[in-house]
Amino acid sequence: MTVTSAADDRGAPSTAGQAVSSAASRRTAVYLMVAALASLIPILSVRFPPMTDYANHYVRMWLLAGGIERPHMAQFYEIDWNVAWTNIAIDLVAAGLGKIVSMDVIGPLVLGLAALLPAVGVALLNRRLFGGFHWWQLLCFILAWNAVFLFGFISFLISLGLALIFAYVDQGLKGRGWAVTFASRAVSAALLLVAHPFGLLFYTALLAALEFGPSLAPFRTARALLGVAGRVVVAIAPVFVPLAIFLLFGPSLPGQKDVSLFDSMYWVDAWSLRRALLLLTYFTTYDLRVDFLYLLLMFVVVRETIRRDLIRVHWGLVLAAIATAIVAVFVPTLVFDTGAIDRRLPCMAVLAAVAGLRPDVRGRLQSLMLPAILLVVLSRIAFVEYVWLQRAADVRSVEAALQQVPPGSAVLPLLHEIHGDNINQAPIGRMVAGVVPSFWHYPAIVSLERDAFMPYLFTAPGKQPLRVRAPWNEIAVPEAIPFPVHLLNVPENRLDPYMSDWKNRFDYALVMNADMESPLRLMPRMDNLHLIADEGFARLYRIDHPQAPKP
Repeated sequence: MTVTSAADDRGAPSTAGQAVSSAASRRTAVYLMVAALASLIPILSVRFPPMTDYANHYVRMWLLAGGIERPHMAQFYEIDWNVAWTNIAIDLVAAGLGKIVSMDVIGPLVLGLAALLPAVGVALLNRRLFGGFHWWQLLCFILAWNAVFLFGFISFLISLGLALIFAYVDQGLKGRGWAVTFASRAVSAALLLVAHPFGLLFYTALLAALEFGPSLAPFRTARALLGVAGRVVVAIAPVFVPLAIFLLFGPSLPGQKDVSLFDSMYWVDAWSLRRALLLLTYFTTYDLRVDFLYLLLMFVVVRETIRRDLIRVHWGLVLAAIATAIVAVFVPTLVFDTGAIDRRLPCMAVLAAVAGLRPDVRGRLQSLMLPAILLVVLSRIAFVEYVWLQRAADVRSVEAALQQVPPGSAVLPLLHEIHGDNINQAPIGRMVAGVVPSFWHYPAIVSLERDAFMPYLFTAPGKQPLRVRAPWNEIAVPEAIPFPVHLLNVPENRLDPYMSDWKNRFDYALVMNADMESPLRLMPRMDNLHLIADEGFARLYRIDHPQAPKP
């Protein structure tokens, strides 16, 4: 078995039998456009899809787009762009477009960018490296639907897509002179840093990989390896210019001010099989059985084209993917109050790998690949659409229950947990990748539709340009999840800060996943809680105040 690099004569775009003809490339481009447009169907079909963080992001974007001007919202929150210069891709989109279009446009727009930009970036970079549009790029559109997207890491994914596109542009600037290249890389790095810091990290890795080159020739001698190492350092040097400016003059990083970098690190199951399985994050959605079929398809395509010597490889990108995957197994889960760090690097590894590969086929299969793969992509989209339409009932349940909430109220989010005893009974879409509930942030809808307060709208300094006003900040946290109902009778001195004196400081309690009550974790009977709306998935309780009213 042999694998050719993108630099081999046999793999060069000008070689007969390997190049993608202009006609074939144009035909593939049409299929790519069809896949992109079809991918928008789920995004346009529901307002709040079952994406863990999305409802929270949506309400913050609504505030930035003008919702903050409502009287109650102005009492709860204030906009402060000085507290966040990074991780604000969608915030800038909302603030920039809010005076022109409504959230009915802004919401689907940012979701479309997060879903499609990585796939488009892979297609463009792969085209630049191997020549022409190709069915492999079309197949990569199944990766638009992945756990990180469904977690709601929107700015993160937009930044990864931009990094791939900027790498594509960078390759097109070769030969334009060092000054042009340096300026382009510095500007690209600045934009990525503003969008999301992991986008900058990915762009740096892509530049290094592309500078390494398509072949393994640098490993032949120590001198050649040192030479390419020097070129890599020069290639990535421009990205440190905006980073240095940010570290010197920008606002503080996220996290507690009195906690060091190393003290902020936290590992979940640092030495378990779970860490290795995280490498599959970019292939998982709502049902691991379904996801496995698409993963198996991509594996078979790569494996069979390798076995038949029909694959070309850009080794710089593949080595970068391997290195990133290895690092991903060991990185902490949490750093500076930013979670799921160990799920972000696998995304970069997958994107770098698929951009650096070009499988091919021969004979009759060539005419069948495009329509066959389009059907595969459409089936993936249809599965997501089915799940989103099913879980739209949960959102309607929340919205119906919240109709009882008057403006200016404070609403406490609660949930019946999905755990090992009942996870198999959870309706499809209630869990993302089998590990995180998709409904955690539905309570944010109460601010949008009822002008009420919920305690954990995303307001982390260093990450979001939004602050909670006093005295509401006393019962607010920058990031949290709904509190489990079976723990309501725990002594208050053992609860999270926003739960302190909840009986007096919140007016209503919204209980989610109420149709999955567990006999092992029942909601305690409490005299101060009175059920006023039962909509199945969501229940609303009025909280009697035994002492003083809320702040």
